[in-house]
Amino acid sequence: MQGPFNAHWEDSGIDPLVKLVMDASLSITKGAVEVRCESNLFGNQNYDAHVHLRAMDVTRTFVDSYAYARALGLSVILETVVKPDGIKYNIEEKRPDLADLVTAFGPVSSHGHGGINAAGMMPIIFNDLMIRVALNDLVSSLTQPEYATINCGRAIEAIRVSMTPGSGDRKQGWPAMRDNLNLHQDYLTFITDQSKGPRHGDMRGLAFADIREVVRRSWTVMNRFLEYKKRGDKQLPLTDFPLLKN
Repeated sequence: MQGPFNAHWEDSGIDPLVKLVMDASLSITKGAVEVRCESNLFGNQNYDAHVHLRAMDVTRTFVDSYAYARALGLSVILETVVKPDGIKYNIEEKRPDLADLVTAFGPVSSHGHGGINAAGMMPIIFNDLMIRVALNDLVSSLTQPEYATINCGRAIEAIRVSMTPGSGDRKQGWPAMRDNLNLHQDYLTFITDQSKGPRHGDMRGLAFADIREVVRRSWTVMNRFLEYKKRGDKQLPLTDFPLLKN
């Protein structure tokens, strides 16, 4: 599977405010992926996000197709990019605004191991499969924004289940989340409503701003849930965690 394989876009992607015109040529040689891109967004502030997104789209499309045909469990990442200035940069999927929302692992500056208090949270996370899966869903939403609403919706549902582990009634989890994490139902409904279409295979109508807001809210809910677990499943104090609503 060497290629080259070519793709062309003339659309707004997931952001209706950005008109993207782009050609991509992909080659895979001995497991190494190279994507050459030409785009009308050169010199534009949206260049990095949208060109990288489409480069990942074409890469995943071909790798997923090959993996499906051969029944192989494969994944792919793009590690570096050579931008139009000719300089090679490392590719980092990150949103610093989300990191600022996380308090459950302690202040970033006061701990080693990458800046988090891993020892305090690891026993809690290791012993709860649903938390582990939910965390992976949230992190994956940064690298695959087209699946972010699905991942975030599933993460919120996992937290709901974890709130009432001994109950067979799924509805009991929602009031437990609201009351213990200080969340208005509308705050949660925004997340779950955005995930309904994509969960049922309908990816139409996804708006870039809404996706970012879904991820931000889900990140916040997860942090509050971890704070709740860290406190021995005690309701969060309103003084430190005010009620969140639309």
